Amino acid sequence: MRINSTSSLIVAILAVAMFAVNGCDNGGPSTDGSGKTNSGAGDHDHDHDHDGDHDHDASDHPAHGPFGGHIFALEPNEFQGEWKKYTDSNVIKMYILDAAGKEAVAQKVDSFTVTPKVGNDETGFVLEPESPDEQGLSAVYVLDDQELSIAVPLGVDIEIKIGDKVFKGEIKAHEPLDH
Repeated sequence: MRINSTSSLIVAILAVAMFAVNGCDNGGPSTDGSGKTNSGAGDHDHDHDHDGDHDHDASDHPAHGPFGGHIFALEPNEFQGEWKKYTDSNVIKMYILDAAGKEAVAQKVDSFTVTPKVGNDETGFVLEPESPDEQGLSAVYVLDDQELSIAVPLGVDIEIKIGDKVFKGEIKAHEPLDH
């Protein structure tokens, strides 16, 4: 991806700076000693009080998935997706989830492309399967790329090809969250 305008470059630098300060990694799943995975969904702490001047609706606080990332819709509605940015790195992971957004679903993906909404790069980024099994199935797709790390908070389109089906999604531009 190449950012070709001064204003786009400034926005990209500000987005990276905000991620560096705030991050978007809440640590992901952990075990609680019982052997069960705990995504932390019920353990949601904030560094502020809830005194009525703070609105917590879905538009400013995306739903979290089972891996501690942010849920995004995929059309058709057979699957949902989850994306996660790891602090102190440029790693972006995207998960294919069941329709309810509760569990990872391994798929043999022909292509997993993320195309930025800002800039002039029409080709996008191709994510690779993380630890595919012997049949090439994986539920996790990953790329360690600084430009992708900058692009995701500025908004991206997602296209996943599985056989003869194409699933499309979108991550809208957003401010980094405090967790």
